[in-house]
Amino acid sequence: MSDRDSVTMQLSVAWKRRSVAWKRRSVAWKPMKAFAVVAMLCLGLAAAGSTDSQIRGGAAAQRYIVEGVSSKVAAGDVVAAHGVVLSALPIVHGVVAKLTGDEATAARQAGLQVSPDVQVKMEGSGGSHPSGVFTSVTGATSMWANGFNGSGVTVAVLDTGIDANLSDFGGRVIDGVNLANPKSPGAWSSDGYGHGTFVAGLVASGGQSSSGQYMGVAPGADLVSIKVAGANGVTSESTVIQGVAWAIANQASDRIQVLNMSLGVQPPSPSALDPLDQAVEQAWQAGIVVVASAGNSGPDNGSVTSPGNDPLVITVGALDDGGADIPSGFAMTSFSSTGPTLYDGWFKPDLVAPGRSVVSVIPPSSAIAVANPLAAIGKHNFVGSGTSFSAAIVSGLAALLLQADPNLTPDQVKAALLFGADPGPVGDPLVDGHGIADVVAAAAAAGQVFLNQSVAAAAESTSPPATVSLPSTWAASTWNPANWSGPAWSASQLSTAGQTAPPTNPVNGTNWNGIVWNGIAWNGAAWNGAAWNGAAWNGAAWNGAAWNGAAWNGAAWNGAAWNGAAWNGNDWG
Repeated sequence: MSDRDSVTMQLSVAWKRRSVAWKRRSVAWKPMKAFAVVAMLCLGLAAAGSTDSQIRGGAAAQRYIVEGVSSKVAAGDVVAAHGVVLSALPIVHGVVAKLTGDEATAARQAGLQVSPDVQVKMEGSGGSHPSGVFTSVTGATSMWANGFNGSGVTVAVLDTGIDANLSDFGGRVIDGVNLANPKSPGAWSSDGYGHGTFVAGLVASGGQSSSGQYMGVAPGADLVSIKVAGANGVTSESTVIQGVAWAIANQASDRIQVLNMSLGVQPPSPSALDPLDQAVEQAWQAGIVVVASAGNSGPDNGSVTSPGNDPLVITVGALDDGGADIPSGFAMTSFSSTGPTLYDGWFKPDLVAPGRSVVSVIPPSSAIAVANPLAAIGKHNFVGSGTSFSAAIVSGLAALLLQADPNLTPDQVKAALLFGADPGPVGDPLVDGHGIADVVAAAAAAGQVFLNQSVAAAAESTSPPATVSLPSTWAASTWNPANWSGPAWSASQLSTAGQTAPPTNPVNGTNWNGIVWNGIAWNGAAWNGAAWNGAAWNGAAWNGAAWNGAAWNGAAWNGAAWNGAAWNGNDWG
């Protein structure tokens, strides 16, 4: 090992549990402020703790997710702490409970993992220059020409419901559940808010409402609607977890192979303790490909939301394709969340897909459509931006891969997508990941390239140190060649590139949490063309218009930049 490599292996980043400040050249990180910002069309985070509270002994009780050895044991410990058990969450060996601050402390002292049952709310914005080229950019149209349209594969969309009456879905919304309001069990086939239908359209719309102009990536796939939020676009993290559990329980009967989660909350803890992360890992281990949005709090580092922060799932950031399938014109969106992840330092996102001003179907009477008439294209189509939509596109690509080879495991689907990705516009593992999703290249590699994710699962820690060594997380990541195998991998240049953690060069002014990162940062040489996706980690990628702090107003995206008042974040609730 060279002296430079030796220095790299000592590299550590100060990691604070709640507030992070990494001044990255022209982009300044403000402690967790990004999570309070109204961002693009992705499920975002509301304030920790539910509005559902009660007064007990002069103290306000709030909703928590309490995890233990089992739901039964957790319930008993909650009662022993004088809390109130509301419902069971067997998938995370826990319960939903109401606890005062003192009761929550007592539960933690009893050895339970206690996390606020945060409110999750649909948020979003969009663009004034509609782009419908995502099916071409990602290679979906080429797959169609070869007879693959997602037929025989079911994608579950965990969202605000799907309007199953729209002609674009052609009777392919085959089942669902209404967890937002169990008193109306059949309402999973409606969508009063609009977000879920828009997402489902990107996955599998047949394009009937636009005479075929705007189609989803897998127009032959079946859909299942897991409705977790109603017409106001608001739900709770525990309801989302219940939705994941429902997908697992109905996996066989509905042939669910892909679960799309265009949502995110601020991680409350390391992924090994995060209840939402643990739920999606159960789905992954059950054989369901979980695709999650990275979040819309970029370009700040550490802004990837849960469950996209989980090392196993496929985490997708948002690409701006500029409205044309011309790679030289591609750019990263400035709202797309970037890694490394909070607490753990995982390298995320995994890859990117178009997510700026994409077009999909929406119920014309939904809250989003009514509040934003200027975003309409005809009666049933709509323009929107966000990593929510990038995730939906990749979910559709996964359906195409699974139609071509139904025996692929989730790890194999992820391996194929990452291995087959085209060079990203930045070439930064923490910004555009392995590159731009290319389903044709992924299909060629599927079953011929393997990714050992047990290394990442084993590296998850329930008690991370005060500092996180990025070379250590790199060793367990998808960037370490030692975690890859298979004939396609062995025949590639990637198998011999980057055998050690990247060398480093000094960069002045780089801070993490106010503590100097030993004056060291990652260097482009480690990510050169021979290694991953052809782009160097170039200082220009951290400056210029793409990352100009002036483009971010510090409180919310300027509505004027997104088709005027109609796209003002406040209009989205």
